[in-house]
Amino acid sequence: MQPGRDVEAWEKVVRKLRGGLMPPAGRPRPDDTSYAALRRSLETRLDAHAAARPDPGRTEMAHRLNRLEYTNAVRDLLAVEINAPDLLPADDSSYGFDNIGGVLKMSPALLERYLNAARAISRLAIGSPPPAQSTAVYRVPPELQQHDRLESLPFGTRGGTVVRHVFPLDADYDMKVAVIGSRDGRVSAQLEILVDGARVHLTTVRPGDGTEVRLPMRAGPHDVGVTFLRTPPDLVEGAREPFLNPDAPSGTGGQAGPLPSVSSVTIAGPYDARGPGNTPSRQRVFVCTPTDPARETACARTIFTRLARRAYRGTVTAGQLQTLLVFYERERAAGHGFEEGIELGLRRLLASPEFLYRLEQDPAQTEATPVGQPYRISGLELASRVSFFLWSSIPDDELLDAATSGALATRTGLEVQVRRMLADPRSATLTENFGAQWLLTRNLATSRPGETYALAFDETLRRSMRRETELLLDSVVRENRGVLELLTADYTFLNDRLAQHYGIPNVQGAHFRRVSLPADSPRRGLLGHGSILTVTSPAIRTSPVIRGKWILNNVLGAPPPDPPPDVPALSDRRTQGKVQTMRERMAQHRANAVCASCHSMIDPAGFALENFDAIGRWRTVDESFNAIDASGALPDGSTFNGVADLRVALTRHPDRFAFTVTEKLMTYALGRGVDYSDMPAIRAILRDAAPGGYRMQALLLGIVQSYPFQYRRTEKTTAGQATAAASR
Repeated sequence: MQPGRDVEAWEKVVRKLRGGLMPPAGRPRPDDTSYAALRRSLETRLDAHAAARPDPGRTEMAHRLNRLEYTNAVRDLLAVEINAPDLLPADDSSYGFDNIGGVLKMSPALLERYLNAARAISRLAIGSPPPAQSTAVYRVPPELQQHDRLESLPFGTRGGTVVRHVFPLDADYDMKVAVIGSRDGRVSAQLEILVDGARVHLTTVRPGDGTEVRLPMRAGPHDVGVTFLRTPPDLVEGAREPFLNPDAPSGTGGQAGPLPSVSSVTIAGPYDARGPGNTPSRQRVFVCTPTDPARETACARTIFTRLARRAYRGTVTAGQLQTLLVFYERERAAGHGFEEGIELGLRRLLASPEFLYRLEQDPAQTEATPVGQPYRISGLELASRVSFFLWSSIPDDELLDAATSGALATRTGLEVQVRRMLADPRSATLTENFGAQWLLTRNLATSRPGETYALAFDETLRRSMRRETELLLDSVVRENRGVLELLTADYTFLNDRLAQHYGIPNVQGAHFRRVSLPADSPRRGLLGHGSILTVTSPAIRTSPVIRGKWILNNVLGAPPPDPPPDVPALSDRRTQGKVQTMRERMAQHRANAVCASCHSMIDPAGFALENFDAIGRWRTVDESFNAIDASGALPDGSTFNGVADLRVALTRHPDRFAFTVTEKLMTYALGRGVDYSDMPAIRAILRDAAPGGYRMQALLLGIVQSYPFQYRRTEKTTAGQATAAASR
């Protein structure tokens, strides 16, 4: 047995051993001690081989920013908040994430979108008058419950919405609120409009009427809230008070009968403009204000130097700076003012390859760095990798200073920066973006439960489900808890809507709070989250296959192969007046020899979650009132009966889940798929993190300090060979 001869194949063996997938179920299996010793022996040999022949892999030389990264970079560079879907299309995904450099290509149509975005953003940043009055319509989903206070609105209110709107100028703006409610329109309510939490207008409205008011606004981003003053109804029948009817429009059902609700908010303007104002973006751009025309060029140079350092991630050459000044001078030569010149230069900066791409260029070919050999990336390139990993955005000045001073080249200096960045609010992007893609909760936005499930599912519940999972992951990261707590946490985060859905008492109000769970609660950890259970279910029933595959992929790190083509759908036909149980229907697949090998591995873990219905409610019988059998066994032979036993079985070997989380984080951090050459680095991270119980920040820091993160392999072909190959 020589693992060094075929590393890729032996790494596949190690992966199967780690997941307990070898030998196959039903075949003789060695005792746990012998099993672990074999795996450690293989890993030791593979790690020794990797140490003698290190390979950090090769990231893309030009890695385009995805839509979220572009949005965050604009925010951090210019203090301009944009609604990215209005400007740019969604990105392609690979390896489970949408920040993979190999699929983030640039087409002529996409380049045109970036040019249009640069024009719109530069105008907002400078405060240039818009070419015409514009109208923005913010629609409230009809399934959003409006009988209670929304978390972001004041106490003593109910329903409504809050929108973040960027006002281009100091001017007047029309705000129109559309109200719907009971069919007879007899129920009126007091509607208030708030700007940044302060009331600016109060009026009485009836359903179907709404209100429109013109208000003076300062330029810049503001939170516009619209809500109703909460007043108790004259009569609430106790028998119907607990009833919720999410299938109806948000104001027509619920605990107090029909009530008016907000359906949309429209903001139009500007009118009677009074200037660009003193917005956060103008403060960020105009770090100097020339009072003498002779000093304008020097001031423009100062402005572009500061902006380009952040936008280009630290390195600004004389040629790059001169390019921006050429655009500035072109506008000035056309007879336009100083600010118009800055705007055109800024537009060029936002459309430059240095801003749109993360560039990592191979060093000049020398004896020290021959073709296909690894090399250490520069301090500024490392700063960029760290920032886009933890913040999905450009580095800040402190991180750039640490890179240029050499502090990032030391383990201590790098650790200081990583912990600082994790404590920064911007690290919420890590949990919200990485977590939503890894756990598939991003798909919750398009989940549409059907039939009877739709009666218990609304937009408020959808948002609450996703927020619960985000808050759990965020708490594990910020509080530096062990990664296994994602599966075993004896607490969760709930508001009243989600607690009611789960049947957990004594949780009131729209705000989320940490709630302790009893030892026998099925809601402990991710396996009890409604978000996970809903996205792993079809519209009208549960699916042990989808749920089992989710566990294999995201917990055990052993994704099953794709199914063969033309697999027949499960039969829902009644037999002798009785609908078969899910286990009986799944037997159709296991009866097929082609399907049995995979389904015998996938289905059991999914059956353990059958006590949760298609939207995550606890049940003891299925949709057809059949008793639920939630028993099964993992590929390693661990048996269970229900989600509690499954949770114990999955955490019996902590390194399995820790390895899976680290592998997913490594893929996200590098922006490429990890392969067999990266496995020794992941094992080294886990060895260092094991004594502390695999704490999340130890894993994140280990990734940033790892060989694949700090090194890169040069192209294996020379420039001449590449040119010749392209010409052929």
